[in-house]
Amino acid sequence: MNPLTRPEIIRSLASMGVDIPPNSKIPDSDLDKRLRATLDAAQDKARFSFPLDDRTLPRWPVKDPDNPDVPFTPVLEATKRGNYEEAMRNMRRGSQVDELFVDPFIDLRQTVMALANTLDHGLSWCTIQDPEPNKSAINVRFLDVFKLDDKTPAMIILYRVYGLEGAREGIRWVGKQAANNPKSLGDVGAEIKGQQIDQKLILKLLDMNTKLLPPGYKAKRQRGEEKYRVSVVLPVGPLSADAIGKLNSKAGCAICGKPALQRCGQCQSASYCGTACQRVDWPAHKASCRSLKGGRWINVRFRAAAPEMVGKRATILSRYTNVTRPEEVIASAIKTPLSAVPVPSPNIHGDKVFLVNVAAAMTGLSMETLMMYDRQRSFGTAFVVMKDDFMVYAELLAEMSSPRGGCDGLSMYRWARRIGDWELSICIDRPPTPKPKW
Repeated sequence: MNPLTRPEIIRSLASMGVDIPPNSKIPDSDLDKRLRATLDAAQDKARFSFPLDDRTLPRWPVKDPDNPDVPFTPVLEATKRGNYEEAMRNMRRGSQVDELFVDPFIDLRQTVMALANTLDHGLSWCTIQDPEPNKSAINVRFLDVFKLDDKTPAMIILYRVYGLEGAREGIRWVGKQAANNPKSLGDVGAEIKGQQIDQKLILKLLDMNTKLLPPGYKAKRQRGEEKYRVSVVLPVGPLSADAIGKLNSKAGCAICGKPALQRCGQCQSASYCGTACQRVDWPAHKASCRSLKGGRWINVRFRAAAPEMVGKRATILSRYTNVTRPEEVIASAIKTPLSAVPVPSPNIHGDKVFLVNVAAAMTGLSMETLMMYDRQRSFGTAFVVMKDDFMVYAELLAEMSSPRGGCDGLSMYRWARRIGDWELSICIDRPPTPKPKW
């Protein structure tokens, strides 16, 4: 199977929350690095040490269908990942199942969960099959499952992709696996649906994850599996706010990624290496640029801590908050400044405009306090308090609740300038286009 094409990589990145302009001139090698970094973040690899150490890691207790009295821990439940936004969306629609073949990243996550579910049914093999006949399939056999922690199984697999030419060999392998099923299962099999882009994306992930294997790991191959590759499957979930912010960072030219030498003269928000790339980007940038023209700017004072939280511990929730590990949300609580006159954060933006997220507090704070932060958290999480300026607070709240707001009236993104240690100037009536992903 051919690797992901450039448009497929850009589409896959967009589905994970990383936006690359379709007309971007970023070199293919840099685009591949961005995809690898994004897939690494989606697997939360930074949490663990790699390569795996099969001498010290415990095995995950998987289901043995011929011995139902032997306890096991469901792999699927441990493989599920999600954030606050997804949890709220699932609650509203009354379902946790997304439609297939719409979003490459959702499909990738469902494929990984389907692999885990295969183990929970007592099977040691499956196929990832294109829904269109005579396309391609990936044969998969599970070798081992290590336990990285209570919520992270690492599935070691053998796999091989088959096209139309090698289909008979692949089908023979399927027949052999079915014949060797545990007696209680008979000759059943598991087939996971995956279109071409979905198969390419899982193959990309598997190719990357070969480096995670224990050094010198010897796969126990069966006859006919000489050309099968070995890799590791980890749980895949939505990116954190920090990861999305970092991966969407445009330190260089917005088009080619080279060092930026100039900014858009009208809005100062886009950087370019020169006039040529700026012209190429104008059709995509003009909507955002023009959105600032004629906008109404208001001055907003902020604090380093909400009045009711001074001296207490607070946890800041956002739509990207990981709900899979609630204990870490609690552990990440910050202690707000006790001083009545805290030290202001440096102004990293100078006189340039930047985006801020203004959000209503979902828990803990009163209805008289709003939160505000930029992508880099350059001034931490700031708090806008109603009693500091009732009219400004009311304007922000009304704008968030208007059609130009977002997230069911709970937050909005707006352009801003830092005009003081504890004050921003915010363009209140011009939402950015497109909507930021952090």
